[in-house]
Amino acid sequence: MKNLQVRVEDEEIEDLDELAEELRLSRSELARSALREGVRRMRMEKALARYLNLEFTLSRAARYAGVPIREMADLAAAKGIPFFRISLDDLRRDREKARTWVKG
Repeated sequence: MKNLQVRVEDEEIEDLDELAEELRLSRSELARSALREGVRRMRMEKALARYLNLEFTLSRAARYAGVPIREMADLAAAKGIPFFRISLDDLRRDREKARTWVKG
């Protein structure tokens, strides 16, 4: 494990110490956990932005963020972002194609 030095405000140290005591963790354990969770959230937000910009599929966004696709889909849904990108015209066209396949 490597060391990382970070400058933080006194108030942030107090918050960290208070929460660490409540959770019965050391300051270092809590700081590592908070950093891990913060990086995870940031990667998810970045992945979702790239999904919105059509750079990623939802699956690729999930892989980039290191989360299951379901979690990425839930985040997208919570933000009102559809995870199926298909137009109504495309849906109608596909429905008609499917009907011809079923009819034989």
